[in-house]
Amino acid sequence: MSSSIPCSEKAYPLRGKPPSPPRMDLRCSAFSAPGAQGGPREEAGTGPVPSARHLHSLDSSTDLIQDHHLVLDPATPATAKHHAAEAELTTGAGARVLKRHMDAVLKVFATHSYPNHELPWQRKQQTHSKSTGFAVAFPGGQRWILTNAHSVSYATQVQLKRRGDDEKHAARVLAVGTGCDVALLTVDDEAFWRDLHPVELSADTPALQAAVAVLGYPIGGDSLAISAGVVSRVQMTHYSHGCMSLLAVQTDAAINSGNSGGPVMSAQGGEVFGTGGETWEGLEWGWRGHARAVMRCNCPRATRVQVPHTNIGYVIPTSVVRHFLHDYMRTGTYTGFPSLNVVWQELESRTLRLACGMGPQHKGVLVRSVSAAAHEAEVLRQDDVIMAINGVEVGNDGTVPFRHGERVDLKYAVTSRFVGDTVTLSLLRARAELAVAVRLSPYQYLVPPHMDEGRPPYLLVGGLVFTALSDPFLAQRYGSVAAAPVRLLHRSFLGVRARAGEQTVVLSTVLACPATLGYEGAGGLRDSPLVAFNGTPVDCLAQLASLVAACNEPSMRFDMEAGGKMIILDSAVARACTAGVMEDHGISATMSPDIAAAVERAQRAQHDAFDGGEQRPCRSGVAAEHCAGPAPILVPAAGEPGEGTDGKPPAASG
Repeated sequence: MSSSIPCSEKAYPLRGKPPSPPRMDLRCSAFSAPGAQGGPREEAGTGPVPSARHLHSLDSSTDLIQDHHLVLDPATPATAKHHAAEAELTTGAGARVLKRHMDAVLKVFATHSYPNHELPWQRKQQTHSKSTGFAVAFPGGQRWILTNAHSVSYATQVQLKRRGDDEKHAARVLAVGTGCDVALLTVDDEAFWRDLHPVELSADTPALQAAVAVLGYPIGGDSLAISAGVVSRVQMTHYSHGCMSLLAVQTDAAINSGNSGGPVMSAQGGEVFGTGGETWEGLEWGWRGHARAVMRCNCPRATRVQVPHTNIGYVIPTSVVRHFLHDYMRTGTYTGFPSLNVVWQELESRTLRLACGMGPQHKGVLVRSVSAAAHEAEVLRQDDVIMAINGVEVGNDGTVPFRHGERVDLKYAVTSRFVGDTVTLSLLRARAELAVAVRLSPYQYLVPPHMDEGRPPYLLVGGLVFTALSDPFLAQRYGSVAAAPVRLLHRSFLGVRARAGEQTVVLSTVLACPATLGYEGAGGLRDSPLVAFNGTPVDCLAQLASLVAACNEPSMRFDMEAGGKMIILDSAVARACTAGVMEDHGISATMSPDIAAAVERAQRAQHDAFDGGEQRPCRSGVAAEHCAGPAPILVPAAGEPGEGTDGKPPAASG
């Protein structure tokens, strides 16, 4: 006969529902057996629970749930597998490990002020978020705290709260790795670090079916919560926050809003296998037109299709976290993850392999194109076959060995290196084997998928506002990148730079003033790429700023891509009304600080190029002929690969 007692939150505070019999059988018998020290164990919420002193006295029977050190995430599935994982992590030896490190798990409070891409001189209304972080031990004794990049993205204020504390401590953001969704923080207050024991980062990737615990502060409460699960898969996955393909660990443990940035720990040793990342959202149409998995976050490029899914979460493994930390230690900032900057094709067809001159002993992928702005263009050719990367054999399906019985995308062999590193590629070219050295650089996006925590650039000419095309701009303008016009969508998904520093300059807004009279409607002109200014092709926003500043013509002609239309402004009227436009719209400067700095660098480079009356290439590698006359062009920013001294990018032969 079933009981008529209602199942209430008060009676079952751990999950809000009665525990199933198998779950109760997994608890330690010391708390349920009559005669055990402290008396018989009663159900949670219905009677007394053992004291902390009693728990410490039972070395083999520590139970974090009964001791109220944490609660179980209600989103964890009620299956035998998850019950077993929870028991392993919250009772006995596993519980002692977690208990030792729980104080290192912190609650993160952030205030965000995101940029306004439609009015780039302003910011949006500030927002607030709560997430998780943890103190990490690293050689050197640094006082570092890890969380997700999207947890502190464009943060104007970050505060941390320790478990069981009522005081928030101000934190400083040391580095934000947008591409890998990892951020590094620290706290200057000495009192914050008192009796705080950081956790260790594991040097290994967790094995399949290993029990893991996700610790954090998900929405719905202020207590530390744990969700248990097992490792389902390890693969290269698209990180939607930074639009990069990096190694990720798939787990069925619940990773909910607020868990972002929390540690994912093992039951043995208490090492951290990674940080709580993102949850499965759906599918994204990738670069070559096929669907691939995408982790939910803030990526504007994601074109998502909702599909049924259950308990699929992704963990950022410690291999990615360690790469981020070593990058910061080497450079003092985040330089990103490198790419080969090639478009390649699988060689699973035997006929295709024979056509490429491959024998039975050969495996690899076929190079179809190379980004002209990258160093790879100097050494790679179309129709080369990449057979190995630093001695790691590349399969015909574009994968490399990972662990026993596992293979991952070949990008893993590249992203495990650093920007500026040199790798050796084993090639098959015209049926001959050879080895070439390639200097790695970031992917040469024509339209960047994110601003890397920077402000959007802009240039004001009269009432015309120009900006550089980016995915965040398209996402704000059209709601998502997928809703953008085809001419812009094509650039976003398929465009690569032909020259270092190249940008797509678009007309963002037409502000009403005497100079723009007749263009207020901007019929078909808004968001159109700019092709040329007074007959000079425009490659980037800083070059346009230099051309406008040096213009001595009575009029300014802007040739637009949309419909071949053009805009002509009276130069004197445009300059005269600029101050009024700035006052009416609260604009502090005619150009963003980064564009002003680039123009200043270009002017210095022009002076150096003509120093002593001798025309020679600028220090940046930009040809002197392009700097000649009144129109200097942009000097590539530090860290970007330069161009050849003939003023043209190195061409890919073949």
